[in-house]
Amino acid sequence: DNDVAGQEGAEKFIEKLGEKRCLLVQPVKGYSKQPKDANEALKMGLDLNKYIDGASPMPHKEIMTFADLKNQVMQQAKDPSRYSGVPIRTLPGLQSMLKGHRKGEMTLYTGPTGSGKTTVLSQISLDLCRQGVNTLWGSFEIKNDRLMRKMLSQYAKIAMNTKISSARDLETVADCFEELPLYFMRFHGSTEVDKVLDAMEYATYCYDVTHVVLDNLQFLLSGQGGSGFERFDAQE
Repeated sequence: DNDVAGQEGAEKFIEKLGEKRCLLVQPVKGYSKQPKDANEALKMGLDLNKYIDGASPMPHKEIMTFADLKNQVMQQAKDPSRYSGVPIRTLPGLQSMLKGHRKGEMTLYTGPTGSGKTTVLSQISLDLCRQGVNTLWGSFEIKNDRLMRKMLSQYAKIAMNTKISSARDLETVADCFEELPLYFMRFHGSTEVDKVLDAMEYATYCYDVTHVVLDNLQFLLSGQGGSGFERFDAQE
């Protein structure tokens, strides 16, 4: 598909199938109107052999020309609203500042203990998961069973410590929650950074995770960074 999502999908397939085994089919110069995919090209009566003959290996990730990104740049210029990221619909105030979840960006949330960081991160995760954004959680402060109970409560929009109308209602909510594209690391407390990175890389490759939450860096690195300013240097 000749759009951003299609290009990202092609890159993902190439990565999994192997760069040396794949060629990337791209738009052919000379046509006044470019089709968005092969089906549209057939409907327009275009010669698909030209597209296939012009296929080329995936460009080196660290080397490019304007031609490599021309389509993306032009599409962004024509319709910038499409590139604002997956919206955080349940937190409109935060959405107005962050402009949604965009791949390749890092957001750092800070605040004192009990200020609601985990609650906000849980809500963002649930919001994005409902929209199909595969999410990986690393909870180094709160054990996963407690975290999942908290998230289930937010997902159901009820307080789990109050009386629920029936066990069947809870089971239904849990079944729906289970269908979310949500994954959790088993780590807790101080953990070697390389192990965390390895788990993240595995999740992005095998489960197509595009949103990762680390909660929080202080507990992840506890006991690893010395004392005083050395702790902040380690976190940085």
